[in-house]
Amino acid sequence: MKTFKRISRKGLWYTGLISTICFAGISCESKKEEAEADEKKTLVDTSQIDQISLTQQQYQSIGIQVGKVKMETVSDEVKANGIVELPPENQATLSLPISGKINYMKGIPGQPVRKGELLATLESFEFIQLQQDYLQNASQLAYQEKELERQRTLSSENVGARKNFEQAQANHRSTKALLQSLEAKLKILGLTTETLNKKGITPSVRIISSVNGYITAANVNLGKEVAAGQSMFELADKTDMHISLTVFEQDAPKIRKDQVVMVQFNNGSQPVKAHVLMVGKVLEGETRTLNVHAHIDDRKQQEKLVPGAYVNAKIQTGNRQATMVPAASVVRKGASGFIYFEEKPKEFRRIPIEIGSATKDNLVEIISDTIFENQQLVTKGAYLIDAEFAKRSEPAGE
Repeated sequence: MKTFKRISRKGLWYTGLISTICFAGISCESKKEEAEADEKKTLVDTSQIDQISLTQQQYQSIGIQVGKVKMETVSDEVKANGIVELPPENQATLSLPISGKINYMKGIPGQPVRKGELLATLESFEFIQLQQDYLQNASQLAYQEKELERQRTLSSENVGARKNFEQAQANHRSTKALLQSLEAKLKILGLTTETLNKKGITPSVRIISSVNGYITAANVNLGKEVAAGQSMFELADKTDMHISLTVFEQDAPKIRKDQVVMVQFNNGSQPVKAHVLMVGKVLEGETRTLNVHAHIDDRKQQEKLVPGAYVNAKIQTGNRQATMVPAASVVRKGASGFIYFEEKPKEFRRIPIEIGSATKDNLVEIISDTIFENQQLVTKGAYLIDAEFAKRSEPAGE
């Protein structure tokens, strides 16, 4: 029994030693896990910091300026692209219904012209023949009028002369109709019968500008033979050019006549104000787009437009109130970002925001659930504060 007791005490001693070692191990492991948890907690808290304090030296070196958030009336806009176009009624093609040869010209592409200005002359045998036919038939008509009166007198005195009177009357009507036809043809060619009777036959047709504008194409040269109906000059009247815009299907219901359009040209010039003149009634092509015509308001700006020039435009579809801040106050991160407010001297709070679509006078729209009333917005130095913020948010040792 004594032997059993000695063994039992020794067993108890070993059991106690093992228990102590195990407890110590468990305690160490527990402390290690707690330390790791604390470290993780520290990292999480660091990433969630939304405040930062600056030293006096940092504050002065950054040159921070503050201001107020503004509520502004802004326009909702639909973006579109398009091209400068001339309406068909402002384009002209000069041609003649007779053939001939160019014996004088002064028109070149780009040259400004006035309505009625002489551009070229066409020497034409057909034109000469028309004038000859007119003069001959005019003379014939004068004779036939006298013969008609003579036959009318004879017819009233002698029943047998009735047939001759009717023949004279038919000849007079036929010649008069032919003369009217020749007169109309000469008028189309720019020659009045008064001028023809006074000055006689002229060999050349005058080709004159039919619009105020400029020459876009000259398809003839001196000595060139021109066929009937051939285009000789193409003209453009720039006083009423339109902007043809393409609007996507989802934006089509927003477009109305007389809405304001700000047109931006690719030459870097200032945007030009226009108005919606006409809205298409059908969606076109596979792209399902709507054609919208806009008209430039300023006549002087109209004259500077170049047909075929590409443009970008913003169609103002309505007004609303928006929260606006200076563009320099927004630290952009794609479509979102941050702004900073000075809560106390040298102490700042970062607020996440979404960037809206409206812009106005170097202001941008921001969208946030935060109420900004009486807050001191950082308007200068926001990016430098954010850089300091990012530096302090980095985990220690990195």
